[in-house]
Amino acid sequence: MDTVQAGAEAAHLHEKGQSIVLIALALVGLLAFVGIAVDVGFVFARSTQLQSAVDSAALAAVSELVADPSPGGPGEAAANQRATQFFQTNGFDIIVDVTGGSSNQFGTGDSLGIQALGSIEYELIADWPVELFFLRLIGRDSITLTRSAVSAIFPMADIYASRRVEDGILSTSNQAVFGPMSCTSMGDPFSPISAGGPHTYEYRILIPAGYEQQHSYIRVELFDPDSINAAANSATVIHTNLAVSLGDPATENLNCPNNSRYEPCLINTGEANLGGVTLDDINPYWFLRIDENRYGNGSTSCGNSGSYVATNNTETEYELFYWRQNPDGTLIRVPLAKYTGQAGDGVRDTGNHQTDLRWVSPGAPPIYDQPAPVPTDCNESPNGGDYDPVSCPSGSAAGPGTGFEVDIATDLVDILTDPATGNRYLYLNVTSVTGSSENGYEIWAGPNTYISNISSDANLRNLQILNNRGAHTSKGITVFGMGNLPMNSNTNARVEIPLIWVGPEQAGNNVYISTFDSDSGASPPVIFYFDSIAQSDYSISYTSQGGRCAPGSCNNRWVNPAYEIKVPGDTANCDYLNPNPADCTPFYGGRLIASYQGGFADTYGWQARLSGQPYLVR
Repeated sequence: MDTVQAGAEAAHLHEKGQSIVLIALALVGLLAFVGIAVDVGFVFARSTQLQSAVDSAALAAVSELVADPSPGGPGEAAANQRATQFFQTNGFDIIVDVTGGSSNQFGTGDSLGIQALGSIEYELIADWPVELFFLRLIGRDSITLTRSAVSAIFPMADIYASRRVEDGILSTSNQAVFGPMSCTSMGDPFSPISAGGPHTYEYRILIPAGYEQQHSYIRVELFDPDSINAAANSATVIHTNLAVSLGDPATENLNCPNNSRYEPCLINTGEANLGGVTLDDINPYWFLRIDENRYGNGSTSCGNSGSYVATNNTETEYELFYWRQNPDGTLIRVPLAKYTGQAGDGVRDTGNHQTDLRWVSPGAPPIYDQPAPVPTDCNESPNGGDYDPVSCPSGSAAGPGTGFEVDIATDLVDILTDPATGNRYLYLNVTSVTGSSENGYEIWAGPNTYISNISSDANLRNLQILNNRGAHTSKGITVFGMGNLPMNSNTNARVEIPLIWVGPEQAGNNVYISTFDSDSGASPPVIFYFDSIAQSDYSISYTSQGGRCAPGSCNNRWVNPAYEIKVPGDTANCDYLNPNPADCTPFYGGRLIASYQGGFADTYGWQARLSGQPYLVR
């Protein structure tokens, strides 16, 4: 009996020892689970904290890209520096570098450049090592969190495509692109293949709210979409009624300043010399040639060959489209029509569209004196108008609302609309696709009601409009270059160039303006002012301050840093005892004007950026 009892007690003591082991093991597991719960909660809190910091840093950084949105450019470096400063100020030991930067960096920031609708995007990715507490008991000391954000800002830099965008008169300038085989030193920073991109100039055409209450169609017209120059060197110039009333003859025979077909020819009418007239009252030039025939190898060798070589002529593609908004808010790019301007070399085309010095709307009903039909590109224009008996016999014939003439009700279904203003936009991309020459062109858009009484001939159209003000207007339709505008100066006189509209909400913000390849006779200074404020009250003049190249000395380069114009009107900072124009001048909105003296036939570019409110994309 004692033996049995002793054995039972021994077994009980042995079981008690096992319980202690089990309890100890369970306690370790329990601590591990408690540690996981505590550390997971801590990591979740840190993750939320990091995401908020990344979002805020991205929003702060993207504004630095307004002046220079190019990937890898100084704007990107400034954005990364701003993101780093934000992190460091808010307790995050994170340094932001570009993708592929030093291995000891915890963040990467990259400019995504300008997007399809004109916004600038910036992507920020940050890694943050978070130390753990209880999980160290099982060998996990830390965990690295990675969070990202893409921010955007819409610079709203719509540059007026022309001084006369409303009535479409040609005078002191036109737009121009060079072929892909040209060089950027000729004045086009994007089209040559050596430029690296984007190779396309983007335009958008504003359709104001209520336009369709008076007009059902929008007609987009192109001036001289080809690169063909006529051989003539003289013309019978017809003077405006105003010039005749001031003593000029009704007509006179005048000659080109040069006899070279490879050069442009703008005959000076002499009307600018009449007393008591302004530039917009008269017709300063009679256009005989607008393009420049040039050779090029696509990189460093470009210029004129001393003769007209048609195989050097440039083909330029004009593509019209709009953005459709789905019920879920997503956007779809909807193509409408495409037209490729002719080169007239007998190989790519014969020049049979006869668009030289003509206003045309490809694929739309022709103007009454248009010498030949101008169909859109065969099978590439959903809006039709591509019929040609030889090259596109299966195409559709031109009619109201075809080609570059758009029926608002049927062709622009679910068009993206600004909910605040009711404004909508058509888009036009201009891309040179072959050749090395300069193709001068212009764009106008408005009602289709003028085709029976306003000439397609650019010179006659100028006279018709100048002699009868209001005879040809866009009814509020406005053509803008999206951030960039290629320009060819037709005069060496100082001209007041409207650049962008600036609203009163921009008071206190900065506008950044730059020009590319301002040389060949351009002269400083360039003076910026607003048309709603007397120039004597507020203007900013630039020559070469801040290391900038001065107008006339910027061959093959951008003005850098960009001209910076502070929008006045933020009177909260005004010291009324010691007032300064930037802080103390009221501002109710207006057009930013550049007073600029270019050189005759100098091709150069404008670029504009305007600060806006940043927002998160994802």
